Amino acid sequence: MAILNRFTRAERESIYSGANAAVWHSHRLANESAKHTPREEDYVATLVTDAIPFLVKRWGSLLGPKGIELKVSGVFCHGHPQVAFGAPKKRVELADLLVVHQHATKHRTRTRAVLVQAKTSIDATHRLPAGDPQLELFSTWPRFEFVTGGLTPGLRNLKEVGKGSRYALVHAEFAYPEVITWADQCPWAACSAGQLLSAELSFARLLGDMLFGKDGRVVRIHSPRDDWSRTIKELLEVTGKKTYRRANIGRGNAPRGSTSTAGKANLMFFAQSPSFLVGGGSQLRLAASERFFGSVSAVSVDGLSDDPPRSEQRDGGGGMSTLILETRDRDQ
Repeated sequence: MAILNRFTRAERESIYSGANAAVWHSHRLANESAKHTPREEDYVATLVTDAIPFLVKRWGSLLGPKGIELKVSGVFCHGHPQVAFGAPKKRVELADLLVVHQHATKHRTRTRAVLVQAKTSIDATHRLPAGDPQLELFSTWPRFEFVTGGLTPGLRNLKEVGKGSRYALVHAEFAYPEVITWADQCPWAACSAGQLLSAELSFARLLGDMLFGKDGRVVRIHSPRDDWSRTIKELLEVTGKKTYRRANIGRGNAPRGSTSTAGKANLMFFAQSPSFLVGGGSQLRLAASERFFGSVSAVSVDGLSDDPPRSEQRDGGGGMSTLILETRDRDQ
């Protein structure tokens, strides 16, 4: 049975509010930690790290009674990969963030993904300059090629029409939920590409809709048959080798193999419901995090921590900030 169909309307709203709480806490931390005015990448950095234990705490309590186990992983990278398109060549980042949801049952695994470009805003709008190359990429999705990041060379045609790409507006200053006028009182909003970006729904609702299989573009992660699936798979592969860096919010450069107690300098963070690794899931079920980011210890979140669990991997080039939401049906 699809995840969506296992929840009542009230329970679905609780999924959205849980995501909202996680986004708000990560947003608060970016504002509190920044030495200077926070930038888009600062907000992305805390979203893919510090939001994780809050998300697992809230979602895990709702998914568990439905027979669904949860694991959330996050990686921060900035400035890569770069792509080039058009004549003369225009060069931009592919996106700021990749969000992936994978749900595994006993017999199959389904994966969806969204590429996200973040922009800060005060009034839930953001006007992009005329001729903005990033907007051209996200609006028309012309054939492009990677020029950095260690991905396979050659032209790619994602044939993307908006299901797998979105802009995100991020509230440019700290605010408590009760004074945020954006959708669902969330400091992040999602919207389609356009010169005047305007909040269409909360980013928390986008995350919830991906969990429910209502949003995101389908990815054939195990057997890619098109440029879209091949690109998402490669992004996950190279991201698993990237070093975490975000000095503005006090997170220095550290190799993935670091065992320092300063966990927030490491690259990948993860948290999971207590039973996720109990019972020996197959490689099919653990594909997203295990396959691309390596094996991690069975650490559950039964309380919130300022130092989320982390994996230890080798350093490498390329990569994209990534948030992976993994769910699986509990063994029958």
